[in-house]
Amino acid sequence: MTNIPTWQLLTLHNTEYLALNILAFISLLFFAYRGTLKYSFNNFSRLFFLAFLCIIFVVGARFFYTMFYTDLDWSKLFEPTPYGFSLFGGLIGAVIYLLIVGWSKNIPLGGWLDINIPGLIGYVTISKIGCFLNGCCFGTPTLMPWGIPYAEGSQAYNYYIVHALNDLQFQSWQVYSDLIHPVQLYESFLTLLLLIIALSLLKRRLMPGIVFLLVFGAYSLIRLGLFYFRAMPYDTHFYYLLAWIYTIIAVISFGILLMKLLRIKNELLLNRRVNQCN
Repeated sequence: MTNIPTWQLLTLHNTEYLALNILAFISLLFFAYRGTLKYSFNNFSRLFFLAFLCIIFVVGARFFYTMFYTDLDWSKLFEPTPYGFSLFGGLIGAVIYLLIVGWSKNIPLGGWLDINIPGLIGYVTISKIGCFLNGCCFGTPTLMPWGIPYAEGSQAYNYYIVHALNDLQFQSWQVYSDLIHPVQLYESFLTLLLLIIALSLLKRRLMPGIVFLLVFGAYSLIRLGLFYFRAMPYDTHFYYLLAWIYTIIAVISFGILLMKLLRIKNELLLNRRVNQCN
């Protein structure tokens, strides 16, 4: 256990954390199951799809963690531990898997992604509350009145007090305080708003793919903003690249969304002209 950085530590003794992540997976699978009903999966393919969705999510989360949150110690990729996962990596893995499944079954990708986006974003909303209760994924020091204190022996305490004293040159905080940003709650609240927006838009007859592009692009921007309020992990080589990944995904999502909206606008203008001529 001494080889595990305290700030990364997750523990099976935190029943709230485990319970909320199980609930998050249930939310993910619920919307995925609804999608299989709409797009005619048989019982075997449905079970296979749902099982592998969970597996791919975990694999993607562990890969991103190993890539961006460690010193490229690839042995951690196969380490059977309850800690060491990157939520965004899990989402990327799930989206890639959804695209592969949709393409292989000739499912319209826009509608397929739309029906699954509430489960993906709902996972974040629920699991981030678990992160807050567990004390992982914590933020940087703040003087804001809503900042939360960290208890002695907590992951944040060990990061800001124990490890900081051993590596003062690594630290670059602009504020020194015993309060830190509750970034987990920021992310949970903002994704809850995105979830409400997604469910509301899905009730309307929009062009397939618009809901997914809007929500996933907005979530990438949320991650980009919160990136600068999260504690930076020690001994990482590519952590800074996450900001670029968030930016690129947001630009691609909103770029495709803009093209879809322009197509809708052009079709409406064309129909209006045709009606005027008639």
